[in-house]
Amino acid sequence: MTRALAFSGAAGGIGAAIARRAAVAGYGPLFLMDRDEVALASVAEETSGIAIVLDITDASAVDLAFDSIRQETPALYGLVLAAGVVDNGKLADLTPDRWKEILAINLTGPFLCCHAAKDLLTDGGRIVTLGSLAGRTGGVITGTAYAASKGGIESLTKSMAQELAPRSITVNCVAPGAVETPMLAAHPPERKAAMSAATPLKRMAKPEEIAAAVCFLLSEDSAFTTGAVMAVNGGLRMD
Repeated sequence: MTRALAFSGAAGGIGAAIARRAAVAGYGPLFLMDRDEVALASVAEETSGIAIVLDITDASAVDLAFDSIRQETPALYGLVLAAGVVDNGKLADLTPDRWKEILAINLTGPFLCCHAAKDLLTDGGRIVTLGSLAGRTGGVITGTAYAASKGGIESLTKSMAQELAPRSITVNCVAPGAVETPMLAAHPPERKAAMSAATPLKRMAKPEEIAAAVCFLLSEDSAFTTGAVMAVNGGLRMD
């Protein structure tokens, strides 16, 4: 049985790790979407995936991307929404334009992908979103717009889980703490050291550990899990 997957943010640290693990697990074809053309081509070559250069803030471009996927496969088994950008700007430093940019990438983009993919997803399929610990804490270290966007992702996940449940499509969110990816370059070294020190396991996550959680939620073993937010944060927050 074909288990086609589409990914946004497939060239990022976490997205690429998910794509690699999905390829090893036998999913395919893999439709890999990202705006970084060079990095995307590398991940596509490594995973035998199909690269689709995409800015997920552009609604027309998202529709065209999923139209192109529709030409290649009759249905998608799963959709992984890993595109995102971190921002540390607090309210006093945050401009309206930057607010719009962060929400466009982190929240509106995933919505646009889900909207475009909803009729392409097979009954019994999977959607996995990428949230953040900041969505629960309000962003102790990260900024206002970032925290708001990730809180919105959790609510979007739960809303879609209810709506798509009659089709047995599960929708879940993985909410990491700090992960060793290039995105952490937004934080100075002393802040990253403080993150590790504050985590009970005394380290940051590896992208592969986040990928493992996502791939569980893509699997048949997760068929009775929907609307869940899976915390993968080394014990930094225990609810």
